[in-house]
Amino acid sequence: MADETPFNKLHVEPSLKGDITGLLEQLNLPPKAVTFIQKNIKIIYAVSALIVIFAVSWSAYDAYHQKMINRSSSALAMAMKGPLTERPAALQKVITDFSGTSSALWAQVELAHITMSGGDFKAAAEQYTAIREKIKTPNPLFALVTFGLAQAQEAGKEFDQALTEYQSLSKIEGYQSLGLLGMGRLHEIKGEKEKALSDYEQYMSTFVGDNRNDPEKVLISEKIGRLKATP
Repeated sequence: MADETPFNKLHVEPSLKGDITGLLEQLNLPPKAVTFIQKNIKIIYAVSALIVIFAVSWSAYDAYHQKMINRSSSALAMAMKGPLTERPAALQKVITDFSGTSSALWAQVELAHITMSGGDFKAAAEQYTAIREKIKTPNPLFALVTFGLAQAQEAGKEFDQALTEYQSLSKIEGYQSLGLLGMGRLHEIKGEKEKALSDYEQYMSTFVGDNRNDPEKVLISEKIGRLKATP
């Protein structure tokens, strides 16, 4: 005779409230469903346990992740408030301690800005390039880093590379004017007058409404006039 278990009893004592068979009967489940559950009860228990473990683990990870985000944001803010001479080291610590967070990425951007301000344009371009390889176009940082890279290359007299970056920038919504201005400036430096004129005229078309007194618009308008007057 097979060992009796709570799942194969033919008679259910009313006092055994933990009996799964009695519970199933109370739920008025179809006989086939009851039979399936009884036959696979161990698997059901195992799956249920895994679901509980996963839910608890995910909750713990989510809490840890949120704590890391808060700590990294605080660390970045403190690094940016510190003396300029100490800022690079503080930013590097944020990158090391909070790798993988958005704060660590912003810290890298700030370090590239500092390198750019220090006049080391080649190193700044390398830093911007390394950062951009980690992000995708939809990320708001993509356009900002591309602009930084273009400026670093232009300042380092790498005009062809900078022109390529400004062209990319001119296709990103919200950055078209910066891209067109950069393109016009570089085409002008390279002596490509017609291309420079085309860039500046496209730039002028980005203004909405009159904006007749906009300083930048007036400046570019005068530049267009000078270029057209140049043989």
